[in-house]
Amino acid sequence: MGIIMPYGVAIREALVSNDLAKMEAVAKQAKQTIKDQGDLTVALLDLLDAIDSLKKKN
Repeated sequence: MGIIMPYGVAIREALVSNDLAKMEAVAKQAKQTIKDQGDLTVALLDLLDAIDSLKKKN
């Protein structure tokens, strides 16, 4: 099994697959991605704030 980005679709597909090995592999990859990248929600909110600030200047 190759690398699957742990977005909602991949995680939900693993959930409905009822395949324990697939579910464990996706969970492991998701944990590693979260560890490597940190809190993506906070990063996205920061980006959206920066976009808003630039739009207000124009």
